[in-house]
Amino acid sequence: MVCFGYAQDSIPKYTERYSIRFGIDMSKPIRSMIENDYKGLELTADYRITKKLYLAAEVGTEDKRVVSETLDFQTSGKYIKLGVDFNLFNNWEGMENMLLTGFRFGTSTHSQQLNGYAVRQLDHLWAEDLYKSLDQPLLFDDLNATWIEIIAGVKTELLNNLYMGISVRMNYLMNDKEVTNFSNLYIPGYHRVSEGSPWGVGLNYTMMYQFALYRKGGFLVLFRLKKRTVAN
Repeated sequence: MVCFGYAQDSIPKYTERYSIRFGIDMSKPIRSMIENDYKGLELTADYRITKKLYLAAEVGTEDKRVVSETLDFQTSGKYIKLGVDFNLFNNWEGMENMLLTGFRFGTSTHSQQLNGYAVRQLDHLWAEDLYKSLDQPLLFDDLNATWIEIIAGVKTELLNNLYMGISVRMNYLMNDKEVTNFSNLYIPGYHRVSEGSPWGVGLNYTMMYQFALYRKGGFLVLFRLKKRTVAN
């Protein structure tokens, strides 16, 4: 007698690739080439921990001189930012492009050098600023700041394992150490500080290369019809 039944097969299904990416913020070398008063470098990395969630880190250094009609100062220092990115984009299999949102916690250590400043003259018929250049610049060391960043951006694969990213950051200055009568007007990693407001804006343009670490997935269970013969 011939009978029919079901046999269960388990075959590997598509596995997600879990990788780490390293790169550089291209905006800072570009600024360093076109701005005489700026030098900067930032290295970036992210690591995929779940299908949608990535750990992210950025470390860098900046040296910026600001010269205006009333002030001449230079800020130099280093910073680090740590946080997470969440991917809002549903990729096709094999793709790891990102429409991302996330946050960073940033901290910097830096110094300020005051080269000159303007003094307001009130004993004239019209008040005017008299600029005073310092023979010996004043150096203020051991300054620091902490802030948070809210991020929105994209990362897309240009070539195999090579990714381009653009992100906009809203920065909120939480705390900064400054000297008397001279505020932190520029903070490495945070950028320009707005007088009277803790909010700032930043932009990153990154190129990153991806290194695959492992794959994670499961098994796809299939059922097929199986014919068997049973003796009478």
